[in-house]
Amino acid sequence: AVDHLDLTPGATSSDRPTSTGFESCVGVEHIDFEPALKIDGRVEYYLQDIMDRLVDSLRKILFRQLQAFMVKTSVASWLKDTPNQIILTVSLTDFTSEMAGVFEKIESQPDIMQIFYQKKVDGLIDLVDLVRTDLTKADRMKVMCLITLDVHSRDITLKLINFGVKDFNHFEWQSQLRFAWIDDDKGGDCHILIVDATFLYGYEYIGNGARLVITPLTDRIYVTATQALKLCMGCAPAGPAGTGKTETTKDLGAMLAKCIYVFNCAPEMDYKSMGDIWKGLGASGAWGCFDEFNRLIAEVLSVCSTQYKAVLDAIVGGRPT
Repeated sequence: AVDHLDLTPGATSSDRPTSTGFESCVGVEHIDFEPALKIDGRVEYYLQDIMDRLVDSLRKILFRQLQAFMVKTSVASWLKDTPNQIILTVSLTDFTSEMAGVFEKIESQPDIMQIFYQKKVDGLIDLVDLVRTDLTKADRMKVMCLITLDVHSRDITLKLINFGVKDFNHFEWQSQLRFAWIDDDKGGDCHILIVDATFLYGYEYIGNGARLVITPLTDRIYVTATQALKLCMGCAPAGPAGTGKTETTKDLGAMLAKCIYVFNCAPEMDYKSMGDIWKGLGASGAWGCFDEFNRLIAEVLSVCSTQYKAVLDAIVGGRPT
């Protein structure tokens, strides 16, 4: 979702420029590189350097904003200087952390879940009041996305109350996407946990765009798709046209910060073009979403299944991309 880099010219006409950050092509947003990157060498090398610096910068911003969120004076001031996807990740990380604290105290304080639910409702009311104020287009989108995910957090809390859940390991809680910053020798990283699967946050920049409303059906697809990922398999959501199968898959990719490409399959596609797609996905580590997969002719579908199996076998074997 990168539109263009912000470049500072070199000291002389022969000196290469330096990139200080980039602008988003999804919504209005600017991200600074930490530190700035000298654009030097061959194009295939410095493009990889740019991607690596982007990931590293987002990781640093996420860690810094996790600390800032704990000591913020107001949500409005904290939102303005924080990228959209970092806001949502920090919010979900904080929700997971607070819910863990609720489960620790629930035996000695039985009404703590209801208190936490009221806290989420009050937070939502504050966000609704904030979105009614005079905000820029970019900040309004950030608040709207935060409201969308906070509503889901509120719904999860209400569901746990209605089911009388008092155990952290209860399936109703374990089946939700849970974000946590886990420290390690390299300074820590953001992990996403759901049931018995754990994924690293991908740090793919996804811009300042709208997010899907999460329904109970969305939750079920998240569980199904993540279990398929854990088992190094594919996932094929089925249902009538226009019900959101592709959009839900894209939204899960956004949640995990993974790059996802959507391909509309057609009878004109042959095994060579499909093979090129598999090679690209395998080399980049991106997700592929194949719409209208059944429109491929039988001969192509037969070869395609073998190509797909080769990719899955490489993932299971831990082959390098």
